[in-house]
Amino acid sequence: MTAPLFEIKSRFSEYVTRAENGETVEITKHGKASAVIIGIDEYTALKNSYHPSFIENLKKWKHQTGGLSEEEYSDFADKLSRDKSEYQPKENVF
Repeated sequence: MTAPLFEIKSRFSEYVTRAENGETVEITKHGKASAVIIGIDEYTALKNSYHPSFIENLKKWKHQTGGLSEEEYSDFADKLSRDKSEYQPKENVF
């Protein structure tokens, strides 16, 4: 269901009850969707199904640890280059 913000404000309790009963309430502001009211069961299911991306995890690790030192980065880059060269396709000889 969709409802404008001014109506949600005046009947908020009713819309929370609808969400508790499984209905999704889309709130519009100036004719455009801007927020949603959902029940706690739906929210919990969404929250539990979220898996952070590799990049999000990498950013979190970097923030927590400060990332790699220059020496560690250099060692990593060298190892990566060596590993790449090992897996380069070789020309087929027939």
